[in-house]
Amino acid sequence: MKGHRRVALATVVALVLAVTGCVRSEQGLVNAGGPITQKNLPPCPLGALAEADGPVTVVVWHALAGKSKDQIDELGRAFNSSQSKVRVEVKSQGTDYDEVLRKYQAAIPSRQLPGIVYIEDQNLRLMVDTGSVLPAESCMKADGSDPGFLPAVRNYYTADDVFWPGYVNVSEPVLYYNVNHFKRAGLDPAKPPLTFDEVEAAAKKLKAAGIAKPLALKMDLWFVEAWINGAGGSLVNMDNGRSGNPTRAEIDNPISLRVFRWIKDMLDQGLIDPVSDTPGQINQYLALANQTSSMTVETSTAATTIKAFLGGEDVGQGGVDTGGAEADLSTLLPAAGPFPGLEEPGRVRISGGAFYMTNTPSPAEQAGAWAFMRFMQEVPNQVSWHLVGSYLPTTEAAAADPEIEQFWEDDLAGRMLKVAHDELLLVDPERPGPALGPYPQYDAAVRNALESMVFNGATPEAAVAQAQRDIDEILAEYIEDNAPG
Repeated sequence: MKGHRRVALATVVALVLAVTGCVRSEQGLVNAGGPITQKNLPPCPLGALAEADGPVTVVVWHALAGKSKDQIDELGRAFNSSQSKVRVEVKSQGTDYDEVLRKYQAAIPSRQLPGIVYIEDQNLRLMVDTGSVLPAESCMKADGSDPGFLPAVRNYYTADDVFWPGYVNVSEPVLYYNVNHFKRAGLDPAKPPLTFDEVEAAAKKLKAAGIAKPLALKMDLWFVEAWINGAGGSLVNMDNGRSGNPTRAEIDNPISLRVFRWIKDMLDQGLIDPVSDTPGQINQYLALANQTSSMTVETSTAATTIKAFLGGEDVGQGGVDTGGAEADLSTLLPAAGPFPGLEEPGRVRISGGAFYMTNTPSPAEQAGAWAFMRFMQEVPNQVSWHLVGSYLPTTEAAAADPEIEQFWEDDLAGRMLKVAHDELLLVDPERPGPALGPYPQYDAAVRNALESMVFNGATPEAAVAQAQRDIDEILAEYIEDNAPG
């Protein structure tokens, strides 16, 4: 889930430039005739599975944690029990998305790739540019299937008019808050703040009621992107990277400046507890558990883990764990509200992760990978992803399942997840979120700008201008390294 993805800035820059700087020229896997489109889709070798001597093994790499890890393990077991042609081996490759991505890219030159890899949402263009992915579009055409993904989900994972992942998990940011703190401050817990102005007003009342720093806010690019994208702004040109690889940054705009100024103003008033975006960071959760803060913005996938944590369950590595810290949870009553926006709530981007099939294993293994993707697409398995793993229904059929509808009404985690699903339905299919190849470097550049303002005193204007310059350089380098020929 989001929040388990980052590595330190210096490490990102060093490793990404060394490993991913030259996707095409060093790895040499991209179609020599140019990008894959509807006109030159590679074949999906479905018939190879029937011709295989004995069962084929499909390895799945991921970095899921907590309840989500339990879910992917269970789906692997269920699939293996349901048939005899394919054996799925689910293998964790670390504790964050970036670790999986680094291992995947390091394995590309030797072509020793898994049959399926689970990669964070924003790395779509990077995965496409490696040339190592078997597009799901090929297999959907080969067997005449269509998962029925919501239009915004389908569009987000489409590049060059081709849909790429075999299965998609979606999460969205929401506002978690302590109902009892709201009551203490005279706020209506049934009406959480919906805009920047309302969050600031609520935070002032909470601080007056004795809450030290009402909003624990992680300096995560994800939230900044959602605020900018949701308000109609762009981070890069080329339709936010949707009509081709972007060539220049567009982050230095009035919407971005308003976001940065709001964060700085909240900080100056002592209303924010700023949390650095580092691997395994849980201080935003601890601030709520220890009740020094009343609100935080975080991933919707935390909902089932938060419920388990409050119930005294072992939430496992990567979950919402206090690491042994003492916390009185008796007065912590969590709820979730829509992601607050500049002017209106719930305006986000498609987020989460995607399961990509690779094109380096044998044809039989590729066919086996698609068989597992089809299994994951089945409505009962989509439902279990939601009930256990907290990922949102991405098809109308799954969302209409009676078990999910009851979960949304009767369960604490379900009520919090319903908020995120409502946000998902608001995403404009024409603006599902940015797409660009050098995303890890871009991520580091924006995070560096945020932290220079929050922790080192830079002005919002200077921070945004620096991000603009850094992203321009990153895009120029990526284009130069990955130009055809």
